Amino acid sequence: MSKSLAVLLVMSVALGTTGWIVAQSDGTSVKRPLDLPSGGKGDDEDEEDAPETISFYGGEYEGDGFFWCLDRSCSMDWGNLIGQLKSEMTESISQLSEESEFSIVAFSSGYTYWSPNPKEANAGNKASATAYVLSLSPDGGTCLAPAGVYTISISNMCSKEHKQILVLSDGEPNCPGPAETLSAMTSANWQHTPINTIYIASDTGGTAFMQQLAAMNSGTFSTPNN
Repeated sequence: MSKSLAVLLVMSVALGTTGWIVAQSDGTSVKRPLDLPSGGKGDDEDEEDAPETISFYGGEYEGDGFFWCLDRSCSMDWGNLIGQLKSEMTESISQLSEESEFSIVAFSSGYTYWSPNPKEANAGNKASATAYVLSLSPDGGTCLAPAGVYTISISNMCSKEHKQILVLSDGEPNCPGPAETLSAMTSANWQHTPINTIYIASDTGGTAFMQQLAAMNSGTFSTPNN
């Protein structure tokens, strides 16, 4: 056994599993700790992948993809609920970082949308989304099902790992009714993205439905105005 090889073996035994392998390749010394696998993520990479937290109507939602489905039915004009919605949405949009993706759908008797696919939350897109929200006006009925399914379909296109869907309403859906809406939205949510519901009416007419929708889709339910 050569003298250099004997020294290497003694060093490896003495240092144990936390020691270093020392070798030579073309005259260059190479060191690598025995207990550290190559290719692992560092702390900086873990922090970059961590989801962010935004607030909406007093609730905090953690994620990297946010998809809103907003009620703009005629009853949203009562007590200036639409004004409150615009203020809350403007603030939430401003909190999004460029690492997240988002979109917005608004419903009444039909529905409209800001974008048919997920968009990066850069400055230009946030300004465009804010303008869309500020243009909303109350009108028509509470036809959540088509808008809800459409919101879920946009979310399904997003490749982010920590997505959140937020459904806001001031009433129970009536075109179709609660049972049909629950079935349609839950069936569409095959990715099992959390559906969080925010019920902002002063009465309790839509409370049971909104609670069920959240419970069936691993989301949270809140009533910030009660």
